[in-house]
Amino acid sequence: MPNMTKYQSEDFPKNLSIDIKAKHSFKNFEKITNWYEKELKFYQEIGNPSNISHAFISQIKNQINSKFSQNRNESFEIDNLLEELKNHIETTFKSQGLIASNSKEGKWLLKQHNQNPTLTLGSFTYFQNRIKGVINNNTNQRDGEFSAYLFDNGIEPDFETEKEQYQTFYNEIIEQKDELLKELSDIREENKVLNLTIKKQNTDWENTFTTQKEEIAKKFNDEYERHETTMNESEEFYEKKLAVKNAVTYWSNKAKSHKTNSYIFGIIAGLLMIVSIIGIFNFGKYIIGLDLIDINGIGRKILTKTGALQLWVYGFFIISMTLVIWFIKLLVKVFLSNLHLLSDAKERETMIQTYLAFEREENTLKDTDRDLILPSIFRVSANGYIKDDSSPNSPINIITKKFTE
Repeated sequence: MPNMTKYQSEDFPKNLSIDIKAKHSFKNFEKITNWYEKELKFYQEIGNPSNISHAFISQIKNQINSKFSQNRNESFEIDNLLEELKNHIETTFKSQGLIASNSKEGKWLLKQHNQNPTLTLGSFTYFQNRIKGVINNNTNQRDGEFSAYLFDNGIEPDFETEKEQYQTFYNEIIEQKDELLKELSDIREENKVLNLTIKKQNTDWENTFTTQKEEIAKKFNDEYERHETTMNESEEFYEKKLAVKNAVTYWSNKAKSHKTNSYIFGIIAGLLMIVSIIGIFNFGKYIIGLDLIDINGIGRKILTKTGALQLWVYGFFIISMTLVIWFIKLLVKVFLSNLHLLSDAKERETMIQTYLAFEREENTLKDTDRDLILPSIFRVSANGYIKDDSSPNSPINIITKKFTE
């Protein structure tokens, strides 16, 4: 025969709910035990009128405890026990006139007892009889005594009128309460709908945010992969296919160097030519101005009696001018060589830049085109000097050449 002893330590499959003018809900036996203690404490706080604690213990506490240990038939389940407990508690509270601590009567009794304990028993008895449905035969006597008390204190009571007024007032309060409860219920329903709407919006926003976040993350990853691929291709392009990039810088610097050298040697050659012309002119003026009268003068040493230059002076002058002209010619050759190398460097720089521009465009250059372009870019550079760079013929060579013709 099964019993419900195990549910004294386990939670019920559903809560035990009771209504004793104060609603309670218990999920296990421990909660019921706590409720015992609370109710017994309340009865002690209001002075235990009519020994109400004994009635509660014997009719409620002991009866409930015994129901958990009773043997039951095989078909009896916990749901049956919970229904049995609910009916027992609610029926016993009404039949015994028990007052719950959380009911409005219980709260009022505790408040009155704290203010004036002598009235507690009478108030408790009144509530108890009303709950039990007992008609008090002394009601008229009580009302008469109360009427005499009011008259003795200068008050003319009209119980029926007062009763009607209080009843009307009570009905208004009840009606207002019902209306207020209805308004609160409507507000509660509106709040539920609003909460559902807000939850739905939050869910939609979360879904939208998640979707957008995933889309942005995907776009970022795709863009990152695209840029990474582009960078890798560019790196491969510049490292493998465009190794000639450094040649642009080299030939650019080379062109600047040759340009500077051409300025230097061109200026030196020009200055030397000017100095030579001025020197010859001044030397001629000097010769013309020599005095042949003074036997020991310079004129008698380099001129003949007829005023012509002596042969050794001609020889020295010719040799000197030959060396000067040869040096000027050499400077001019170096100047022209730098101009030639400057032009060559500029040409190579332009060709390399053009080649790089073509390489950046896909499918522009073919292998045959590279075979033609690259040898031109990387051909061996000449020194730029003119082949006829020997010294001019000496006067002896000229004379010898004359006699051998």
